[in-house]
Amino acid sequence: MKVKKFKILALIFLPAMLILQACHSGPPRISIENAKAQLSPAIYGEAMVFMTIKNDGGPDVLEAASLNVPGAQAMFHMMKGHNMAQVTSVAIPGGKSVVFKMGSSHIMIEDMPRGTVAGSPFTLALTFQKSGVENINLKLEKAPSEKAPPMNMPSMD
Repeated sequence: MKVKKFKILALIFLPAMLILQACHSGPPRISIENAKAQLSPAIYGEAMVFMTIKNDGGPDVLEAASLNVPGAQAMFHMMKGHNMAQVTSVAIPGGKSVVFKMGSSHIMIEDMPRGTVAGSPFTLALTFQKSGVENINLKLEKAPSEKAPPMNMPSMD
């Protein structure tokens, strides 16, 4: 009797699990939400980009970020435990979202030219391994008046 119940349950749940797994496999379906760029409150010529990268499909990898501002560079800063670390890529799991926010993981922009001020427009190009390039049009926002929470950055020595 127990074996029969197990077989019935397996016939019900196995297809359901396969359907759920299929929702997070196949090609990624990337969307960018709530993107904003903010001048650094502490360092002249730097800014941070915050957003949510939502993936309703299979896994992908954010491999690069670039912008159309002469001389400026974009890099990924990710939280590793209680420390901030620069990384070369960011995994975007299937069926999940990756959040870049103040005081946590974010995209850092360095070496912005003199005269770059709040209101300056630019395009950030995010390059994904499978999804290709997503262009995001942004305007720099003024640095917040309150200080960001402290972050532990590893020494570069």
